Amino acid sequence: MKKIFYMIAAVLLAASCCGTKKGAASLIPGHYAYQHGWEYETKDGYVSVHETGTMDYCKDGTALDSACQVYTVTRPDRSVYTITFNYVSPSRWRAEGEDFYFAGIADSFRMEVLDIQGPDKAWGDKFAHRMMKNVGSTIDRETKFHIASLTRREFVWSYTYPDGHTDTWEFRRQVGPGAE
Repeated sequence: MKKIFYMIAAVLLAASCCGTKKGAASLIPGHYAYQHGWEYETKDGYVSVHETGTMDYCKDGTALDSACQVYTVTRPDRSVYTITFNYVSPSRWRAEGEDFYFAGIADSFRMEVLDIQGPDKAWGDKFAHRMMKNVGSTIDRETKFHIASLTRREFVWSYTYPDGHTDTWEFRRQVGPGAE
């Protein structure tokens, strides 16, 4: 009897895992909160970015990504700049099996400077405008992500860069099926 119970449980678990990925498009819509960070090295120095935001995925394949992004730049001379942006990106999405495709909509994308802290305001302003131009010029490129996890409470995508490192975005559902 115990063996039959475990076999049934295993079949149900396997079916629910597979069903989640196959029915991803129907499970994704909702309002999510997220935090994400990344860092990189440039000729300007070491850049560390942290964002806190919300993502609204709609059933029609549109989305709205709204975040407060904070860029901290440590220059080669050890001076530090902190630049805060309001980031608003109306977007498009689609899911196919374990693949998730996402792209911003360039015509309605906004990235606005909220604050610049640092020893040379002119340098900080120039850096901020360069970031807004760089991000805006690539926002509409569709990117293929991997659906790492999709449940009623969370949606996790990952992306593996050409250099082999993988980055993950974790979204926690705030409103919709299964929200607490």
